[in-house]
Amino acid sequence: MRIWIAAGGTGGHIYPALAVAEALRAVDPNLELIWVGTREGMEARLIPPRGYPFLPVEAGGVYGMGWRRGWKGLWRVVRGTLQAWREMGRRRPQVVFTTGGFVSIPAALAAAGSGVPILVYLPDIEPGLAVRILSRLAAWVAVTAPEAGEALRRPAVVTGYPVRRALVEAARSQEETRQRGLARWRFHPEVPVVLVFGGSRGARRLNQAVARHLETLTAEAQVLHLTGPADLEAMQRRRMELPPEGRVRYQPVAYLDEEMGEALAMADLAVCRAGASTLGELPLFGLPAVLVPYPYVRRHQERNAAYLVRHGGAVMIPDEEIEERLGEVVRDLLRNPGRLSEMRRRMAALARPEAADRLAALVMEQMKGLGSVQAVRVGRGQ
Repeated sequence: MRIWIAAGGTGGHIYPALAVAEALRAVDPNLELIWVGTREGMEARLIPPRGYPFLPVEAGGVYGMGWRRGWKGLWRVVRGTLQAWREMGRRRPQVVFTTGGFVSIPAALAAAGSGVPILVYLPDIEPGLAVRILSRLAAWVAVTAPEAGEALRRPAVVTGYPVRRALVEAARSQEETRQRGLARWRFHPEVPVVLVFGGSRGARRLNQAVARHLETLTAEAQVLHLTGPADLEAMQRRRMELPPEGRVRYQPVAYLDEEMGEALAMADLAVCRAGASTLGELPLFGLPAVLVPYPYVRRHQERNAAYLVRHGGAVMIPDEEIEERLGEVVRDLLRNPGRLSEMRRRMAALARPEAADRLAALVMEQMKGLGSVQAVRVGRGQ
C-alpha cells in the first residue's frame, strides 16, 4: 500500500505532514510513504534523513509574485505536474495527502488526472490559494478549527493541528521535559523563561526587537532565542555586550529540531510569529504567547493570531510595533502571574493531541475505500 505525501517549502507545511506520516507508520509500518517536494525546499533537507523516499518535482509560486516570476512559477508547476504524472505510472499511490502550498499542486493535479483520491489538510485558519484550488478536487478536506472552514464553502473534518509525536510525548511528561530543558541551557528553575522564535527560518524583525530590549528582557527573565542561521552571529555579539549576569540569562541558538519540546516545556511565555504550528504546539504545552504576525503572507498569520487571541491564550502586536513595545509587553505579562496563568489555562483548552492520529485514520479509511469519513459543514454561525 502506497501513499504520497505532498508538502514542502516551509516548516508550516512540512511539520504537520511529518506528524501524520509518523502516525501512519505507527498504524502500519509496512506502508510505503513517498514524500513529494522540490529540490530547493526545506523538505529536501529534512525528509530523506527521516527515512522517507523523496520524489522531487518542479513547482513555483504564482500568486503575488509579479507577472514575470508568476509565469515562471506557473511553467514550473506544469513541468512538475508532468513529472508527477510520469511517476504515477511507476509508483501509483492509493491516496495523495497534502498540507497545501505551491509544492502540492503538481502531485495533486497528477492524482486528479489519474483517479487517485486527494486528501487535503489546511494547517492555517485562512486557506491559501493552493488549498482553495485543491479543496475542489479533494475527496475530503480537514481543518484545524471550525473557523478554518468558513472560506472553503464545503464540508470539512475538524481534526485539530497534527503535532509531531516527539512533541506530544514531551508534553505528556512536561515537568520532566522542562527539567531537561533547564539543564540543557543552564537556566535557573526559579526564574521565568521567555522563548523567542520566528519560524523555521528565523525572523529579522523579532531579532531586532530582542536586540533592542535585551537588557529589559534579561532583567525580568531568562531568554532562549531561536534566531535563524542568518542572525545568530549578530545576536551572539549582542550577548557579549550584556553584563555577566545578563549573559547567563540569554541563550541564542540558530534553530531547534528534536530539542524543541524541551524549549516549549520550560517556557513561561513565547514571543513568536503566528505560523500554522502555533495553533498546535502552543496549546499542546499550554504556553501563553505574544504573537507578531508576519505581514507579507496575505492574512494567514493575522488570522491564526486572532484565533488564539480570541480564545484568550495570546496577545497580538503588529509587526511594525514590536521593536518599540516588546520589552514593555513582556515585562507587564511576567509581572502579572494571575493573567499569565489564565492565558495558560485558555491556551491549553485548545489542545488536540490526537489530531495526527485522527488524520492518519482518515487517510487509512480513504485508502481502504471504506468511505466512512463523516465530514461536518463548518461556516459562519455554526
